[in-house]
Amino acid sequence: MINTLVHFFIKNGQLDLPSIGILKWSKQASFWDQNKFIAPKEFIELELTEVAPSKHFYNFLAEELNISIEQANLQFEGFIQQFKEQNISSLNFGNLGTLHKNENIISWNNLYNADLYYKDLEMVMAPLFESEYEHSNKRKDYWWAWSICLILIAAALIIYKQL
Repeated sequence: MINTLVHFFIKNGQLDLPSIGILKWSKQASFWDQNKFIAPKEFIELELTEVAPSKHFYNFLAEELNISIEQANLQFEGFIQQFKEQNISSLNFGNLGTLHKNENIISWNNLYNADLYYKDLEMVMAPLFESEYEHSNKRKDYWWAWSICLILIAAALIIYKQL
């Protein structure tokens, strides 16, 4: 059951847990600040509120478990009820985090670290003018001088041959 819940959460970014709350994948957009492009922030948080899962969720659950929608509803409610009845319990959502229950206190331990995937970018502006050192060390290309020399030599050979 937990693998199916994780799959739904990753696909939709939200998981409604009845009598527990809403597990949300929150995103903060990136922005520009003083020559620095601040990376987007992503984190998973638990909003403690009374919520009922949608028909979309039950359809997904029934399809994944290959059972009817009514059976999916019953199995999910039984799964949540079993978690709620235990004094100390936890649901591990893989690398995303863990839902902990200690007596009547439910908390979310976030293991997802988006900083591994996004980094801030600092823009360094290139100088507008070349330094004298860079300018003097540039290789000078005199292709036009060589071409004039070749033309003069060819003309001299043509005149010499006619004499």
